[in-house]
Amino acid sequence: MAPTPSCALRCASALALLASLAAGQWSDDPTLNVAVGDSASDQSQAKLAPTDDGGVWVSWFDGIASGWDVRVQKLDIGGAETLSHAGVLVADRGFSSTQDYGLDTDADGNALLAFRDDSGVGTQIAVNKILPDGSQPWGAGGIQVTSTGAFVAAPKVAGTSDGGAVVVWTEDSSVKLRKLNAAGTILPGTLTFTPGGGSYSVSDLHASGTDVIFAFIHQTGGFGSPRRILAQKIATTTGTLLWGAGHVEVFDTGSLQFGNFPSFTPDGAGGAVFSWYDTAGATIQSYVQHILANGTEAYPHNGVAVSTNVVRIRTSPSAQYDAASGETTAFWVEQNAAQSQSGVYGQRFDASGARLWTAEGLVLEALSADSNTQVEHITSSSQSVVVWNNAPSAGTDQLVAARVSSAGTLTQSGVSVSSTASDKSRLAMARTSSGTAALAWKDTRTDAGDIYSANLNEDGTLGPRWTDLGGGTTGINGAPRFSASGPLTAGSATALRMVNGPFSGASLLWISTTSVPFGFLGGTIHANPFQVQVVLVTSPSGELNLSGPLSAGLPSGFQVWFQFLLQDLTVLGDISLSNALRAEMP
Repeated sequence: MAPTPSCALRCASALALLASLAAGQWSDDPTLNVAVGDSASDQSQAKLAPTDDGGVWVSWFDGIASGWDVRVQKLDIGGAETLSHAGVLVADRGFSSTQDYGLDTDADGNALLAFRDDSGVGTQIAVNKILPDGSQPWGAGGIQVTSTGAFVAAPKVAGTSDGGAVVVWTEDSSVKLRKLNAAGTILPGTLTFTPGGGSYSVSDLHASGTDVIFAFIHQTGGFGSPRRILAQKIATTTGTLLWGAGHVEVFDTGSLQFGNFPSFTPDGAGGAVFSWYDTAGATIQSYVQHILANGTEAYPHNGVAVSTNVVRIRTSPSAQYDAASGETTAFWVEQNAAQSQSGVYGQRFDASGARLWTAEGLVLEALSADSNTQVEHITSSSQSVVVWNNAPSAGTDQLVAARVSSAGTLTQSGVSVSSTASDKSRLAMARTSSGTAALAWKDTRTDAGDIYSANLNEDGTLGPRWTDLGGGTTGINGAPRFSASGPLTAGSATALRMVNGPFSGASLLWISTTSVPFGFLGGTIHANPFQVQVVLVTSPSGELNLSGPLSAGLPSGFQVWFQFLLQDLTVLGDISLSNALRAEMP
């Protein structure tokens, strides 16, 4: 909701005191990354799914001793675990090897997981929902969406805006898709896609409102035949193929490397940005393509090469789309022709696919004998934050980062994210709603493999910008919670909003620069009641959005506390206290 005009002035004034926080579970020390999954057995294949409250779900496979189980943990806005350490057991499985699986959130921020399941007859595809308190309303082990003796593999899941979930998987030589409603009921009908020749395999899946977009690989013949990328958009309420019966041919010349299943990024407007590398040419080259909401190509057919250099090799591109500018960024591993040297390069494309950072791209890490792999990034209209794995020798991997302005200037390089030398693999990176980058990966620093996590802020620092202090209470309308979004740096806009409204009534936003915790209504008020700015706001939507410039002159470490007191105007005496957030100037 929007504050009243007089409130807006006071809100902007209060936000001028805002800053970012370097406290909480995430560490500002690159030697002290957070161990999310570190039980005695092995852990692998971490995935991330951000939530509207500034937090993130982390999932992984756990324990080869009794089979690779599926586990999940919820980290809050500061990186603190909200569930018991080692997370929640989602599926107890007996597999001795792993395949890919899917993680997403539903419309309410609950975790959705899709995975292969051997708990019953044969191997099936299952999906499960996990609430923030760790409960599983669809039952322990979830819901099986198949009942088949066929080979099934690599499921993906997406939460649609109507509260449902869509699961897609590979079944023999076909790709199949089913939808469940919010209660976990499997809706009638299964969409099946089978090629005229060769086979289809799932590559990636994302929601677009109530629709879904998914990418799949066409192996055009037998083993060793060319592998191409197709995409389709489906109206899940009707099953209509929105991009035509023939699908969209994103890449239909050359071939992907065997075992490579590229991901893609939704553009927020019904389309998607794709990236891949082609191994069939004289040199291995990376490409990007933007498919618009109507299924047409924004860039030339078969995409735009990230570089015009025809001598060196480019693999493993990571592409992201900036909706504000309509531009796409890509970062990749650059190698010499002999593949004895590697580095990290980047490129930015305008809406038509024209290269903006010179013909050959921007050098983030120059070619050297070091191994540089696992390039991931997040992007905005102002800059990109890039992370990759650098290993001078076997077993000495470190995660490093750089920042690049949208104009192609390397503003910061050599940022240490994880400096403990050890094998690191399966790096996952996601932008949280509070504007930071969350990271998770497999790390062998203590045994054969644990799951570690860290965050990286838009100014290149580690450590959380916000800490969730809790303290809230429950009223008739539930337990009000709020969160923060947007980068907390000078000149940026910041928003505070309810994440589980609506709350029909009045909100008092307490803002103070010291904290004197005391009990209230069974909860805890963390703001100092003798040093507050109180903002009275009616909240018919249950959301409070405040924005204003941050002060560039506040000293490092300056802290601000925020907390809401809500009175439901329709129920006399129904007063609720929200959780408290604390922010600190970097």
